[in-house]
Amino acid sequence: MRKRFPVKGLAIALLSSVLVIVLVACAGDPGKPGLAGLSGNPGNPGPGGPSGVQGPAGEPGLPGSPGNPGNPGPPGAPGPSGAAGLAGADSVSPGARLVVSKASIGTADDSFTVWGSGFIPGEPVVLLLQVDQNLQIILGGSRGPQITANGAGAFSMSFDALGGSSASLERAPGFRTLAANGVNGSRASAPVLIVDGVPDQTSGATSLAAAATAVGDPIRIWGAGFVAGERVALVAVAASAGEDAVLIGASVNDSGAFEVISSNSLGVGIFTLWATGDMGSEATAPLLIVEEK
Repeated sequence: MRKRFPVKGLAIALLSSVLVIVLVACAGDPGKPGLAGLSGNPGNPGPGGPSGVQGPAGEPGLPGSPGNPGNPGPPGAPGPSGAAGLAGADSVSPGARLVVSKASIGTADDSFTVWGSGFIPGEPVVLLLQVDQNLQIILGGSRGPQITANGAGAFSMSFDALGGSSASLERAPGFRTLAANGVNGSRASAPVLIVDGVPDQTSGATSLAAAATAVGDPIRIWGAGFVAGERVALVAVAASAGEDAVLIGASVNDSGAFEVISSNSLGVGIFTLWATGDMGSEATAPLLIVEEK
């Protein structure tokens, strides 16, 4: 059965077609395009893309200015100990001593003896009379005697006069210092009174005695006829390898006598014991050392 279109619908369709044809036929030339409108609002950013490949490193920049120094760190641990110092025998002797046979010495031809002990064995020694800060008189003349401490660090030297120039001796009288200076640094001194001319000599009526003793045992010594209050040095003459050995000092009592006990470092033999007082008294006696008991 054929379908039939409505007459009214068909009429409307024809009329619309004619109208379109008429409008197209009547349209003029298109005008110029209008100006661009304003930009629209930006949209929301899209999701981030994947990371790109890392580019090559840039050139190094110039060094910066140095910063302020930091705080000091804690102290380090102590280093190892240094090498051991010289043995006592090679260093300066701290126990050097000096004894003069007379408490007063004349500026004229006045003999006296000087003993030293506690110096370094083999040390050369110079003896000086210290007059003041600017004047020193070398005993025995301008060059001085050749004094060398023996193997026990002791020495003995006798003088016939002070020595020195006449101008120096004119300034010498007074209470002075007699100094012994070792070339290795040992030092010792003793007081001495320097007088014009020669002081009065003491009486020779002195006596000395020593008890025989064994090697290593103490030595007992007596003296008499010395000046009251005199100080006496006791020496074993040439008893140590040909050098004098200073044994001990003694103080004389009001009666002019003394008794002392000395240590004994001497070997077997008989020696001359010599006592010399600082006021000029002298005496000798035999000293016998025997084998150990």
